[in-house]
Amino acid sequence: MWPPSMRSASRRSKWDATAGSLLLVLAVVSGTLGEIDVTIKIPIAVAENSTVKMTCDYDLRSMPLYSVKWYKSRDEFYRFIPKEMPSKSVFPLLAAKVDFNRSDDHSVVLNNVETNLAGKYRCEVSTEGPTFITRTESSYMHVVKLPRGNVTAHVEKPKYALGDTVRGNCTAPPANPPANITWTVNGHPVNASYVRNIPMRNVNDNRTIAIAGLEFELIPDSFRNGTLQIICRASIFHLYKEQAIVVLEEERPRLASVLGTRESSHSGSIAISLEGWFIGMMIANILLDSMR
Repeated sequence: MWPPSMRSASRRSKWDATAGSLLLVLAVVSGTLGEIDVTIKIPIAVAENSTVKMTCDYDLRSMPLYSVKWYKSRDEFYRFIPKEMPSKSVFPLLAAKVDFNRSDDHSVVLNNVETNLAGKYRCEVSTEGPTFITRTESSYMHVVKLPRGNVTAHVEKPKYALGDTVRGNCTAPPANPPANITWTVNGHPVNASYVRNIPMRNVNDNRTIAIAGLEFELIPDSFRNGTLQIICRASIFHLYKEQAIVVLEEERPRLASVLGTRESSHSGSIAISLEGWFIGMMIANILLDSMR
């Protein structure tokens, strides 16, 4: 038979264990241990062939970590389980792309990212028992084939008079996805009159030319000190930002001649439709690009 002191210690030990279990149950019921915080950090867009670091931050509220798993769409490609040896595992989907040495319990690093790796990525974090809480966060990543070359802008002529219609186009080099083109006139945003995305002939490259047109009529406030500035800007996410600038001069009326006629840059000219002019400029740009 145990001495009284040992019986007392045994009862205290059982009470402590019971109280601990009760407190854990109450914590789960009340929600204290029912939530964990998970945040995923993935760049919205990256350039083709670049290196990407994806991060999954989490706060487990003092609960032990069971696993961190990474998925592309529905397929798992990387896993971290601290109690396993080795703790890191990669799966066939992206085995050739995962940088094993630089990946850990919070981050996974992908090398030489290709366009087929664009898509939805998911991080799943789970705690150990007895709670077994799992939380998932996801984000989408684009992979961009960047343009090669410069943005170009053209108008029909260098000088214009009040009342004339300015017609121009802006061409961004082939890219995937195609560049987004915007216009400003004297610093004020204007809408493109038309937008055309023209696929390149090389289907394996999968890049697309972006062309945006501009058409507006000149009014007395158009010119500032005899000039007007047009800027075409092309952008693809935060990865590509280029612009082309065209400065137009105001064409002032000349004095009438003795015969009562007035010289004009429009005399004897043939009206050219916007659509026909656009097609001509488009073909010229494609021919120039194919000759490079």
